[in-house]
Amino acid sequence: MKLSECPAQSPSFRVVRDGAFASVGFVSYETDALLVFIESEAYLPELVANARVAAVITNDALVDKIPAALAVAVSDNPRLAFYTLHNHLTETDFYWTSFDNEIDPSSKVHPRAYLADKNIRVGKRCVIEPNVTIHERTIIGDDVIIRAGTVIGSEGNQFIYAGEHLMGVKHAGGVRIADRVEIQSNTCVDMAVFGGFTEIGEECKIDNLVHIAHNVKLGKRNRVIAHAMIAGSVISGDDVWFGPCCAVSDGLKVGSRASVSLGAVVTRDVPEDARVSGNFAIEHGKFIAHMKSIR
Repeated sequence: MKLSECPAQSPSFRVVRDGAFASVGFVSYETDALLVFIESEAYLPELVANARVAAVITNDALVDKIPAALAVAVSDNPRLAFYTLHNHLTETDFYWTSFDNEIDPSSKVHPRAYLADKNIRVGKRCVIEPNVTIHERTIIGDDVIIRAGTVIGSEGNQFIYAGEHLMGVKHAGGVRIADRVEIQSNTCVDMAVFGGFTEIGEECKIDNLVHIAHNVKLGKRNRVIAHAMIAGSVISGDDVWFGPCCAVSDGLKVGSRASVSLGAVVTRDVPEDARVSGNFAIEHGKFIAHMKSIR
């Protein structure tokens, strides 16, 4: 789609340099032919560094600083123009092409489970227990167990100000669950926002009462224990431990084999093989030494 082909909306934008885009997201995303918005100079270095960005919605103050190779549109409120366009695109086939449900006959779906009428794929030998809810755009691999009361593909919590009111940002992506995952009771996994998937890697084991937010991508064999909260767009490596009641802030990276201790509040990236504890979380040994020093 070209910027000039976008529908009229409020707030409107003016096309300065026309060009095509094929995906929508933030400037940090790695999807091809990406449309983003920029309303602060702080994000210009990241914009320049991301070769996948094709088009930008920005304001008059920044328009001359956008690289000449990119398509540009200008708005008094780039953020609102961007999300209003996104919300419109969710009502089209821009993000997703619908298909009939495909549920392997070897899988056991309890009659009291709710599955949307389309856009769900369930692999072989899966078990879906009572009162599970599975929304559209969910792809489930083989040998997956989803325990009672869990919700897959919830709309995530993303709102922006539109004048004095809050406007909901529609979610256009889905959830992809790899082989041999087990998700226990009353857990919620949100769908992705700008197409694509929230992803649960092979053999992840997710406990009761866990929240996995939109766009999260968990590696293989992660273990996520009860009451953990993993915020939007977190990316983890393989063999990560998320302890009970921990909270991981949005957009962070947690390296392979890392351990997030019970109750930890993580506000910065966690390196591979690290163990972090505390609020705010720091290296575990330093946290224990600090606790000893104040007792």
